[in-house]
Amino acid sequence: MEYPPPAHSATGLVMQRIGPFLFAVLATISAFFLVWSLPPFQTADEPAHIYRANMITHGYWVAARVPTDGRIAAGGPSDVAIIEAYFPFHHVPFKPDERANLEDFAKAFTARWDGRVFNVAAENTAPYPPFFYLPQAAAIAVGKAIDLPVVQTLYLARAANALTCILVGFFALLLAGRAHLPLFAVLLLPMSVSLYASMSQDGLVITVTALGIAFLVRALSEGRPLRSAEIWASAACFALVGMTKQPYALLCLMPLAVPAERAAVKRLAVAASLAAAVGWAVWMALAVQTPLIRQDAPTDAMGQLRFLLENPVAVFTIAVKTFQVWGNEYYQQFVGILGWVDTRLPKPYYAAAYLVLLLSFLPMLLGRRAADWYSGAPARASAVTLGVVLATGALLFGALYMVWTPVGQLWVDGVQGRYFLPLAALLPLAFASGRQLPASGGPSGWAGVLGRGLTWMVWLFPIVSILVLQRTVILRYYLD
Repeated sequence: MEYPPPAHSATGLVMQRIGPFLFAVLATISAFFLVWSLPPFQTADEPAHIYRANMITHGYWVAARVPTDGRIAAGGPSDVAIIEAYFPFHHVPFKPDERANLEDFAKAFTARWDGRVFNVAAENTAPYPPFFYLPQAAAIAVGKAIDLPVVQTLYLARAANALTCILVGFFALLLAGRAHLPLFAVLLLPMSVSLYASMSQDGLVITVTALGIAFLVRALSEGRPLRSAEIWASAACFALVGMTKQPYALLCLMPLAVPAERAAVKRLAVAASLAAAVGWAVWMALAVQTPLIRQDAPTDAMGQLRFLLENPVAVFTIAVKTFQVWGNEYYQQFVGILGWVDTRLPKPYYAAAYLVLLLSFLPMLLGRRAADWYSGAPARASAVTLGVVLATGALLFGALYMVWTPVGQLWVDGVQGRYFLPLAALLPLAFASGRQLPASGGPSGWAGVLGRGLTWMVWLFPIVSILVLQRTVILRYYLD
């Protein structure tokens, strides 16, 4: 197969270099504002995530089934001090009228690492691999070693996670070349940034996905096949992501979207990454996982399966009803609902964020040939990418229908908008081209001017996001 030479302008190359550094600056400002200004334990499931990271400091790189509260649950050892630090703030989640006050902080700061340990149930985070908790675990170990209060250790762990996410995102954008702009927009959404600034593994799931796709989109945009090193690097990224949630295992197929110098190496790398992701899921299912307990409604995976087998047509009703019930939540959560999904941004901001996100793809579309939509390597990349995105999304809904939705209910519960951020990071590959079309006479033509204008719009929009985040957090948590 022949690959046309890539066309680059000096202006385009300079702008491709500016983007990653601008991301690092803007992400640092916004993430570290959230690191210090969000009250302790006020991001979704943050207690469960600190439990998982803390298990590593106790030598539990992999969680276990442990006796706790008179039952066997997926979890591991944890420090009593974490509960003591969390308790003063337990009145804040899900109650928009509640504020974090000085008394809460004073009580929480008395909790210190004193060696008291108990077995904690953490069914939702225990099966996660340790890799994306290493920055947080290292910070917790430092906090224990220098006798920091638990709350200060939490801030340190958030900061370690944020720095790691920003570093990975920086290299992803640096590698992505012409495709950096949509990745830039996704990586600086308020939801993405809030995950960087938390104890969650999800921030690294997003940025490592972006890094994996950057290896692929760079080769395709340069009009050349993947080198073996790029294949293995992208496969490693997708294997790590695929181990975090079973539906994400499909991301391991992404290297198949781009031609390679050595097809056998690509097949081997894809097989190895799939084996790692699926193998981890099987291991966790057999050795660690216990059924998720939903307090407000009973769930039964086998009962749900029987219902679907008896009513196969209900799948279509469930799909439509789910978006009728939760569609607006997905719309807002994808961009960002902070805290325990209880702190919304101003309504006009969501529309503006989606507009900027859509515009971030336009420079790539302006440079795509018509033939790239139906033939050659770009068309293949589009087909594979869209197939993986749709199939992974369907599996996310299917998995949560089985394990978190009451039997027979005609909509899916438990799906969060943030689950789709890694899928959004795949999309630049669907719109990449092996050859850039001339921009109406070159960089000075109308398309070149439009492209630069759109680029600056996308680059500067996060400044608006930072101001919106600051206002929202201060009003929600501190001002009556």
